[in-house]
Parts: sequence; C-alpha cells; structure tokens
Amino acid sequence: MIALTLDEIVRVMQGRRSCVVAHTRITGVSTDSRTCSAGDLFFALAGPNHDGAKFLNGAFERGAAAAVVSGEAVADDRSLVYVPDTVEALGRLAAFHRTQRSSHVIAVTGSNGKTTTKCMIDHVLGTRFKGRSAPKSFNNNIGVPVTLLSSEVGDEFLVVEIGANAPGEIASLGALASPTVVVITSIGDAHLAGFGDRAGVTREKLSLLDCLRKGGLAIVNMDDFDAAEMASIRARAGEWTLVTFGVSEQADVRITDVETDLDGTRFVLNGRERVSLPCIGRHNALNAAAAFAVGRRLKIEPDVIVAALATFAPPPMRLNVSRAGNVTVIDDSYNANPTSTSAAIDVLRNVPGGRRVFVGGGMLELGAKSASLHEQAGRMLAEAGVGLLVAIGQNGADLIAGAHTVSRTMTTVLYADTETACCDLPNWLTDADTVLIKGSRMLSLDRVADAVRKSFA
Repeated sequence: MIALTLDEIVRVMQGRRSCVVAHTRITGVSTDSRTCSAGDLFFALAGPNHDGAKFLNGAFERGAAAAVVSGEAVADDRSLVYVPDTVEALGRLAAFHRTQRSSHVIAVTGSNGKTTTKCMIDHVLGTRFKGRSAPKSFNNNIGVPVTLLSSEVGDEFLVVEIGANAPGEIASLGALASPTVVVITSIGDAHLAGFGDRAGVTREKLSLLDCLRKGGLAIVNMDDFDAAEMASIRARAGEWTLVTFGVSEQADVRITDVETDLDGTRFVLNGRERVSLPCIGRHNALNAAAAFAVGRRLKIEPDVIVAALATFAPPPMRLNVSRAGNVTVIDDSYNANPTSTSAAIDVLRNVPGGRRVFVGGGMLELGAKSASLHEQAGRMLAEAGVGLLVAIGQNGADLIAGAHTVSRTMTTVLYADTETACCDLPNWLTDADTVLIKGSRMLSLDRVADAVRKSFA
C-alpha cells in the first residue's frame, strides 16, 4: 500500500477521526487483529455474527497505527476513524488506492477456475514483471479491496479474483478494481439460489466487462457461450479488445490434442505451442490458455510462457494428487458446483486400473434445482465406472439415488457429516483404490483427505 496520512484516509473514506495526530502515517491495512503490524490501519469489520471492535486491543498491541470503527459507539482514547459502514469504507479506500497506481490490474471471474487461473497468470507474469495476486480466494467485498490495497510502489501488475453469489456484486467489485484486463474463465450452474438460472449467471459474469478500462483487453472462454451471446459480447467491444480461447475452431487461442493423466495435462495451443502442465484435468488446459493470452498481452514471448506453465503448481485442494501407500488421493475439496464436479468426474473416469472411489460432500447454493443436479451428478458417477460412492451430508441421498438409476451394483455409503466420514471411510478402502474427494467448502472435506492419507501412509 502507498503511505497515506490519517487525514488523507479520513477524507477518502468520508469518515471522522478522533482527537489524534492528523499526520499519522499509514502504511498498510488489516482486517484481522492477529495479523496487524506496525503502521497498519485496522478495520474493525462488523457483521451479523461478528464485531471487530472487540479486537481493538489486540490490533493496537501488535502495532496498528489507527483503527476504523462503525458509528461512534466505541469510546477509546486511541486513534480511531468513525465511519457509518466499515466494509464500505474499506472499498472507498481501495478504489482511491487503485487510482494512484498505474500498474496493470487483471480481474479474473467465472463459475469455475478463478483461483487456479489467477495463480497461473501470476506465475506467468512473474517471469518478466514485479507484481502480486490475491492471496487465497480473496474474491468478495472484503477480499477484493484488501487485494487492491496490497499493491506497492514498483508493482507492474496485480491479479484480482472477483466472485459473486447475488446479482450486482461483480459490477460493484469491478468498479473498485477498474481492470485493464478482464478474464472470464467459465460459465456454469453455480450459485443458482442467487442467480436463478444459467442466464442469470451469464449476465452477472459479463457485467465485469462494463468495468474494463478504455483500451483494455477482455479474454473470454468462448466454449461457454452460444452464438447469440458471443455476438452480444463482440458488440460490446467498442473501446476494448476481445480475445477468445477454447477448443472451438473459431477461438483466438485454440486448444487441441489434449491428453491428461495423474501426472499432468498436455495440449497444443494454436497448432504451435506444446504445453506440458503439471495439473490434472482437461479443464486446466482452458485455464492455461487464458493465462497464455494474458502473458501475450503483456508481450511475454510464447516460449517463456510455455516454460512458466511447465513449472506451475496448483493451489491447495484443487485436484492435488498424493499417494498414501498404494492408495491414490485426489484432493479437490475446496468447493463444488455442477460444472466443477463434472470436471472432477472426468478426471476419475480416466484413471487407469484399480477401483475408482468418489467422496462427494454435496454442492450448495443451487436453489430449487439442487436435488435434480445432485441426481445428475450421481448418474455421471455411475456412467464413469465409479466402484464406491461415499456421500456426505444432506445432499448425499440425491447423489446415491441418481447413481442407482444407472447402476444397481455400485457400492454406496452415506454419512451424515464429515466427522463420521473421517472416522469410518478408511475401513471401506483397499490397496490400489483411487479416491477423489469433492464437495462444497463448508463441509471441510480436506479433513477426509487427511484421514485417508494418515490411514494408508
């Protein structure tokens, strides 16, 4: 973050400061009192189940120079800034900080692949430029401002991840980021409880294009849009350039000859660049194509980009392969929706030898379509030749019901919760099994992956 005086920050956030030194220098921000350091501005975020003002002491003990609090109910003789809404104030400060930076801001959105693509872009651009990307999946109204504020003097790029589960959220966050490059990784049936249907998802993701700076670049997965949608996107490309990627013959960055196994994924870009990616799953070829397009935008040579992709390591809990004894564990437990679950099933389908085991923790926020989409996933699992289906949680019965419409011989187990699965699942596994673990983040299925590894290590 660029250094600002407390008075400058108060003006930007439209707040009011307590009787403190107006020229106090602020050199960073924190929303977690445990990570505060000297010179930080601590945001005491308030929510339905959380009151950051309770952690002021910890923030100041760790060196915070000042704190931002909601309203004026907090009585304290230390450096406080009073604002009506701490989250809104954080966004105002982030938007101002963005106007002070001339670096490229690459905003990544999509139903799937946001975090992996963000990390790939960071990895590729890091070969030539100084910059950074959002830590973890910082893609909401707190994470995006914190990411923007992390940019420092000398940074040449910043990769921001933007997500949403309700209409209007992407446009709001995109306005803060004011990106020079927008990447749309995919469109799928995600957060349908908020968006209603796939058309609602499409509208929300495309709203990020309205935030793209003049002269910018939009990089879009054309495989996920029909002809009418692509025509609409092209019609919007007035003051910015459009580059498409995908397996389609019409894609500007075209993927062909895809091969994938548990060692990685290999494919060809535009008939010339042979890419070897140490990530499993065909969908990761699409993520890499998007990163390739961003790299070329910043004039990085194709061979340098290909070499960078060959050394990329996927983020945690995104189809990470490990072996415990003779059991192979594929941890894809970070999150789940119908499209990402389909991609995970495709990975399991292509595993050679041994028994295929799928541990499914359900897909959340699907609204009225939840039961039917879980049943559809169950059918896909049976068609993929899965030998053991382990279902966890309230949607587990729907997964099993769908599987049994295709296969009456598949072994199925239903657990009420993750804790029970951790204790009992290893008893169902045998040597040479390949176990893929997939589910929404709230279920913490990474604990199941840990339990399996500990049992067979």
